[in-house]
Amino acid sequence: MTPSTPGSGAGSTRRGFLAGGLGVAAAATAAGAGLATRPGPTPDPTEGPRRPTVDTDALHHTDEYDYVVVGAGAGGVPLAVRLAEAGHTVLVLDAGPATTDPDVYAVPAFHLFASSDPEMSWDFWVRHYTDAHAHGTAFVPERDGVLYPRASTLGGCTAHHALLMLAPEADDWDRIGRITRDPSWNAAVMAEYQQRVREWLPIETSPAAILSEDPTLARIVSAALVETGHLAPPASDVDVDRGTVGGTLLDPNDERGIEAYREGTFLVPQSTRDGKRYGTRERLLEAAPALDGRLAIQSDALVERIVFDRSGGTPRATGLDVVVAPYQYGASPLRQRLSPDERHRARRRVTARHEVIVAAGAFNTPQLLMLSGVGPAEHLRANGVPVVVDAPGVGSNLQDRYEMTVVTEYDRPFSVLAGKTYGQPDDPGMRQWRADDPNALYRSNGILVGIKRRVTDGSEHPELFVFGAPTDFTGYRPGFAADGLRGGDHFTWAVIRGYQQSMDGTVRLRSADPTEPPDINFRYFDDGGDSAGVRQDLRAVRQGLEEARRINATAHRLRFGDAATDRERYPGAGLHDDALDRVIRRDAWGHHASCTARMGHDDDPMAVLDSDFRVRGTDGLRVVDASSFPAIPALFPLMTVFATSERAADRILADAARPRGAER
Repeated sequence: MTPSTPGSGAGSTRRGFLAGGLGVAAAATAAGAGLATRPGPTPDPTEGPRRPTVDTDALHHTDEYDYVVVGAGAGGVPLAVRLAEAGHTVLVLDAGPATTDPDVYAVPAFHLFASSDPEMSWDFWVRHYTDAHAHGTAFVPERDGVLYPRASTLGGCTAHHALLMLAPEADDWDRIGRITRDPSWNAAVMAEYQQRVREWLPIETSPAAILSEDPTLARIVSAALVETGHLAPPASDVDVDRGTVGGTLLDPNDERGIEAYREGTFLVPQSTRDGKRYGTRERLLEAAPALDGRLAIQSDALVERIVFDRSGGTPRATGLDVVVAPYQYGASPLRQRLSPDERHRARRRVTARHEVIVAAGAFNTPQLLMLSGVGPAEHLRANGVPVVVDAPGVGSNLQDRYEMTVVTEYDRPFSVLAGKTYGQPDDPGMRQWRADDPNALYRSNGILVGIKRRVTDGSEHPELFVFGAPTDFTGYRPGFAADGLRGGDHFTWAVIRGYQQSMDGTVRLRSADPTEPPDINFRYFDDGGDSAGVRQDLRAVRQGLEEARRINATAHRLRFGDAATDRERYPGAGLHDDALDRVIRRDAWGHHASCTARMGHDDDPMAVLDSDFRVRGTDGLRVVDASSFPAIPALFPLMTVFATSERAADRILADAARPRGAER
């Protein structure tokens, strides 16, 4: 695992910590803040968003740039910086505010505060099934859906995600090459782009010197080590040097471990610098001042549609219509409605001399394409949108992970949470974090220990990721952050099912109004897959839940240092086999939406993009974000999106060096 960055204070003690027999378990006490809630008043939108030192009102100065990037998240920012570094003028647009509550944003332990922060939340209400009755208690009839939190601010979803940063496998890249029939998509080539990401992306682990404060929590994580110790081969000298001790995998980003599809338990790497969140917001704001005005930012800018020049044979994207006003999108809890006249006065026409690059995410990228006339022709006409390009694949192929949890209730609160008030006045945890104490609990994202597991009758890849924290979490539903703490006496094992086989969802317009969120249906299990895929996905999730239960049972037997008793609160200890499958079908959720504007080869009528991210049937238009993947990559896709953006920058620059009209 990459050492802590200079100044973090953790690197010097990390080796000694790892050598301790229960060191991993002791450090896991940091998980306590991971899924808590931070009460406080709802911000007044009339006050306006806080502003960073960098100018984020670029359209006040000029509305013409070489490249215009829609979205300041994982897909848009890395390439925007590279294009500006190459000498081009680049405008980055984001519909959200430039900054948000600095503590909610920056404190790793507060990531669920961030996911429910109304200043930057876009709360989508999605269906998991076409039939509303197939959903569980997370379904809200008044909203006709299940809550799916996204973020709209500089940084995009890197502003609220849980900071896990796992590298993809080689086959994640090779698979794109097979699907697109482009041999340049391969692991060897993409290793260079992953290294470029590491030039600017810091990765740390939770504080290594946190002392064991909680014997109950220590034995839970010790039980995980006991239950998974047989999965990894015996440690070699090189393993010890790299931080792999006693046959337990402690660095999930070790290249050799990834190549060998190694299973086991490890410390979870997080995207922080000196114990503070680091994402594309920092990448953007730190790069801009040194680029002589070539990298411009406009926040509070909702893109209504892409503007095409249709005077030639192929429609060419030449710009965007943008409404510059805060909280215009309907998914925002702070939505502000403008009258038609007010919206007209706030609208700006932005010109892109070279290209428009859409990086708005798996929901908003297909929505913007369809609003602009690029999508399934019949669907566009039904919503009153003139057809520019009949692209049937836009908004199809929606994929995600299946996630479920096992929640255990204890007869007393975890002592590691004692005195922590999560940002309220006189919070000792905040005082420690603000003092840059390298052992501060709040420097942790709360998800310290993870387990990679293969699936019975599955592939050679580890298809399950299981991780735990002292919290109460059963999915995203109204009040999920507040429910996370629930007395500090619950522990949750979360299970993520990678390489799912039975999901084939859609994103569709509800209307031609760009402020209205689209209709999103993930089509889980039988609704979106064949019977074989459904059985395999259910078996995989069930295997992950049973793994968590075995760890809990072992932890129960290890009650030597404490006497805390426990019971499984969710999904319920008596549920197994078919009964457990029914709960999985009802309650599973996800938060890695992908693949709705996918790349593909020339013979694939559903391929929205070619292998260089260009939107088929158009010129001057690309998509670079998680929607571009043909199939959802990696167990956690963020590093994959970053590297994809770095690659896209090279492809865009290569095309810019060719004469106009010779891009293809």
